[in-house]
Amino acid sequence: MKNILIGVTLIALAQIGAWVQQFAQMKWPWFKDHLWVLVLFLGIPVSYLFIWGAQYLYIDMPSVWSVRLTQFSIGMFAVLGLTYFVMGETLSLKNLICVILATIIVLIQSLWR
Repeated sequence: MKNILIGVTLIALAQIGAWVQQFAQMKWPWFKDHLWVLVLFLGIPVSYLFIWGAQYLYIDMPSVWSVRLTQFSIGMFAVLGLTYFVMGETLSLKNLICVILATIIVLIQSLWR
């Protein structure tokens, strides 16, 4: 379980970095003309976080499917929080259902042995 917690933390940080790379330009117009800053300063660290997170998750979830579905679901939570708190967007019913399904995916992948 320790490896899963470390892996989830690393993937969550990677998802946050990926969100900033994609959506900083919509929130802060300066980034629209300076995309190289996002690529240069976030590209490599985000890649390493994804790689290390996958390594830790794979120790206790020895299935690529389990790791990938967990990464996807963590990404849903990152997008949910950042889009709400940074961009001020709320959830539609459709997106709320997707977040609930993502929660179920994480629980199944981490608890079902």
